[in-house]
Amino acid sequence: MLLADFGECADCGQDIGRSAFDRASRILLRLLEVAGPGRHHLVCSVPGPDEQLLAVLHAEGTSTAAAQLDATEGAEFVTVLATGIALESAGGVVLRTSAQGAADRLHGWRLHQGMLLPLTAGEVFSAYCTDAGTGEPLSPEPGVEYCAGFAITTDDPENHH
Repeated sequence: MLLADFGECADCGQDIGRSAFDRASRILLRLLEVAGPGRHHLVCSVPGPDEQLLAVLHAEGTSTAAAQLDATEGAEFVTVLATGIALESAGGVVLRTSAQGAADRLHGWRLHQGMLLPLTAGEVFSAYCTDAGTGEPLSPEPGVEYCAGFAITTDDPENHH
């Protein structure tokens, strides 16, 4: 409902919600493509007008096939991300990839002015190793590699939403 309420852009006439949804869809596909093979766990968190919006997505990809995901989870994830894009709000995305015989890899991004910007490895480590409620440090998880987010290049230069 929130995406539908954005209406059309006064400058170009595009439907802002639809444009943000399309962009969020491309971002998700690119995240999964670059993440490569393995089991992927993604979380998107965005502050909404009345409550915190949160979506969780699970997907699995192989070296020979694109990641498979649940359609409902995918739609929820894209909708939450699109809301953050359209609102140009703060928020973030975290991607955890598990592959047999390798350490789990954690990547992170922050939403800033409708764009998904990669976090550094140190920022990802800090986010995961700090108690959200108290701010106290937490021990790092064994078998986890804290990685910088990677660049997500999906935007059409003509699209400013």
